[in-house]
Amino acid sequence: MTRRGFRLTPNAPTARTAMARLLVKNGYVVTVDGGRAVHPDGFVLIEDTRIAALGAMAELPADAQADEVIDAAGCLVVPGLINLHQHHWYTLFKGLADGYLLEDWITGFVFPLVRHLDDGAMRVASYLDGMEMLATGTTCSLNHSVTTTTPSMVRAIIEPQAELGIRQVFAKELRCRTPGNPNHPLSLDESLAAMAEEVERWQGASDGLVRMAMVIEANAHWIAAGMSTDELVRKGYEFARDRDLRISGHIAGGTLSLDKGFLKHLRATGRTDVQYLMELGVLDKHWLMIHGIHVTDTDIAQMAHVGCHFVYTPSSEAMRGGGIAPFAKAQAAGVNTALGTDGPMVDYSVDMIEQMKICTLMQHVRHLDPTRMPVERTIEMATINGARALGLDHEIGSLEPGKRADIAIFDMRKPHIGVLNRPLSTFVSAGKGTDAKAVIVNGAVVYRNSAFANGPSFDEVLGEATQRARQIAEAAGHGPRFAPAWR
Repeated sequence: MTRRGFRLTPNAPTARTAMARLLVKNGYVVTVDGGRAVHPDGFVLIEDTRIAALGAMAELPADAQADEVIDAAGCLVVPGLINLHQHHWYTLFKGLADGYLLEDWITGFVFPLVRHLDDGAMRVASYLDGMEMLATGTTCSLNHSVTTTTPSMVRAIIEPQAELGIRQVFAKELRCRTPGNPNHPLSLDESLAAMAEEVERWQGASDGLVRMAMVIEANAHWIAAGMSTDELVRKGYEFARDRDLRISGHIAGGTLSLDKGFLKHLRATGRTDVQYLMELGVLDKHWLMIHGIHVTDTDIAQMAHVGCHFVYTPSSEAMRGGGIAPFAKAQAAGVNTALGTDGPMVDYSVDMIEQMKICTLMQHVRHLDPTRMPVERTIEMATINGARALGLDHEIGSLEPGKRADIAIFDMRKPHIGVLNRPLSTFVSAGKGTDAKAVIVNGAVVYRNSAFANGPSFDEVLGEATQRARQIAEAAGHGPRFAPAWR
């Protein structure tokens, strides 16, 4: 999907005409601000890209003028949801990976697919993934790259979602020629130079909707395989720290197999992934630690001490049979915790309401205590905590005057929802991402009533994505997995 009509000028704001005013009225407004204010019959007034005012409808000036009005009666009005862990191209291969443990899934399913990905596949996947996120109330995501990307591939990934109007953080992989990756075309210094060019090209593009981050895989599996080295981790961290970029890294995941899982490497090295980063002296607020199923109490204490962030993907862990990560314990220790969906090739959904619900359920099961993860905490994890992890909590993550107008409006007048005795509990426990009625990003309505304001048609995207997915999967040897497998 070439979409040659789209032009994105890096580091330049999108041209705007006269300041527009948008009024969202009569909604159940959940601010997630410092005081956690809720306005059961409230309004949000938007001027251009930012929130100008909000509060109870009784406080709305009678002479308030707006160019457009959205009536949110019967709806929850919440900060746009923030998905802190995504692998966008996984959306092409939903439903094909049933029954794999994580380690087998990586070697037996993912690696064969990677060899057949090209810019066209990345582009159509980016459109499809962005559409699914917008249609389920997500306004910002971090896309964690798990492949080796070229400048043209980075463009193919970033441009479609910029066109759709969703906020994105693209975390580009830091890889180079190492003992375990001898055929990589670049040395470490050359890879860092290439990273610098991409950051310069994309940071702040599309009126600030595009931001850059870095992926450093520093877990025991990567170190043992020689894919990452101490030098790569140190130099990559210094690069990110000097530019205030976030670093995304998988840690302490997988099974407890002694043959191929987490315990194998723990026994061999005598240290956890968190301890390794602490020994190198690099762990700090720039790091987003992903999964962490097997982190220890000592790991949690160290994470809290240095101020790094911890990202939970509960449906991913459950689908792969990996375990239940100790996120309620991490919260209690003072670690900033947030939510992500992982790639939809793992657990088949990027619905953040689903993640909130599963987060609450899994933590209650882990601790056998129905008070350990209230729904209010999971809403924080999907909004303000995610913004804080990205260093963007001054801009997004809550509804407050002066902040960017990233807002999701969910229709709660649905048969599967019923009576709204406690709207927040019902929203998380009975709601669905597809209840999204309208989604606003940077002050613009980018999704409303099942229609996208920008980009190609959904049918066009889905048609191409379906065709490419089938071709790639069959080329990778996964053709038999299209058939049902009754067990």
